[in-house]
Amino acid sequence: MSTVAGSPSLPGAQSTSEVAKPVRQFRRNVLSSAGGNVVNIVLQLGLLYLLHETLTTAAYAMMLTATALIGVSEMASDYGSRLWATREFSFTARPVRILRLSAWCKVFYTIVSAAVLTLLPLNNLTLPIALLCFAIASTQPSTDPFLWYLRGRERLDVEAAIMLVSRTLAVTGMALAAWMQMSIPWLLTIWLLTNIGRMGFEATLSCVRPVFGDGTAEEAADDRGRSMSSVSVVLREVFPVGTTLFLTSLFQRIGVLLLSIFATDLDVSVFGTAFRLVSTAGFLSTSMFVSSFAALVRAIEINDVRSVGRIVRREMHLVSLVFVPACLLGILFCIPLTRALLPADMLPVAQAMVILCPGLYLSCINMGMKYTVNAWSLNWPDVVAVVIGILIFADSIWMFSHISWSVGAAIGWGAGEGGVLLLRIALLRYAGKPSGVPVASILMSTCVLVVAAFWAIH
Repeated sequence: MSTVAGSPSLPGAQSTSEVAKPVRQFRRNVLSSAGGNVVNIVLQLGLLYLLHETLTTAAYAMMLTATALIGVSEMASDYGSRLWATREFSFTARPVRILRLSAWCKVFYTIVSAAVLTLLPLNNLTLPIALLCFAIASTQPSTDPFLWYLRGRERLDVEAAIMLVSRTLAVTGMALAAWMQMSIPWLLTIWLLTNIGRMGFEATLSCVRPVFGDGTAEEAADDRGRSMSSVSVVLREVFPVGTTLFLTSLFQRIGVLLLSIFATDLDVSVFGTAFRLVSTAGFLSTSMFVSSFAALVRAIEINDVRSVGRIVRREMHLVSLVFVPACLLGILFCIPLTRALLPADMLPVAQAMVILCPGLYLSCINMGMKYTVNAWSLNWPDVVAVVIGILIFADSIWMFSHISWSVGAAIGWGAGEGGVLLLRIALLRYAGKPSGVPVASILMSTCVLVVAAFWAIH
């Protein structure tokens, strides 16, 4: 972990305006990022409904599988370079070198991940479609070095505006293509072209201009000379981070991927639809944690324990305040509203959504735990925690498959998320790292949601 020049101020030495400024910045970042994600959720749900109505069951299952593969490939494409670069951008005076190093790492891991993931036995995806998925993943916003820079500089307002426009264009184009009965490769091609256009536009913005050339000509030449020799160092440094992120992404998609291998297209359709409807809301929790990640890293860098606890508690309480009521409402009203307003074939989707709601809350809390564990550089132990969570998820699918594959996958997601959360809490405590995680309130909220889901199903 890099060091920051200077020493922390004494407690109480900061003025009221200095304390209030980070809070105002956090609110601005959360509101702008969350606002953009709310619009994105609406767009994604609208597109999902249109695809469900216009595509055949086989084509719809293929699209859901392709989306799951893209999600896994996103994390594999940068393989931890995103968090590394965001941390470095948050305090470096030489962003051009960070950009070069992270870009080389991204290229290396993109090639390796594409070679490995093509070996997956995905029965309803052809090789050309899989390659198209890898190209989309490598240009997604989460793998975009320009947006890493904006996050490191806490300019999530600019990032939110860019992503809102690009997602609107992508969804509109794909919706029109689906309405015109165009094939899946055409829908994916529109998605890819929109991503490429977004990156081209970002390169013209003045706010990202510093990543193209900072310092003197001599310093720039020295950066170029040292970049290649430093790439291997960064590759090794980000590998445990990327392993955790890749496994976390795989964890979120393993239900759809396993069902696409062992179950029917109908099973994939039911669970994939329910999971997309539920997990899309998780974008909001990402906004909350990403908005203060740079501040958390700086607090850890200067060993400001009080600020670390305050930042983490604020994030966790905010997530609980938003998602516990939302999940509870979803559990209580999802099935009745589906019976009253939607076709009968949507009832299994609604039942799966009810079972998924406790897992959604745990997943949102786990998002913050992932950033907190990474900020403390506890990445290899976190890999073990996520592997155990994946095993719990997969085992639960098999255990409950006699009821239905979709029910088993829904239960498995929540069980796996719960296992990962408990292991991460234990990891921070064992390592003696202050985290500020409100364990009691999280466990109580989870119990309430599980009881409510059990009541609603039965």
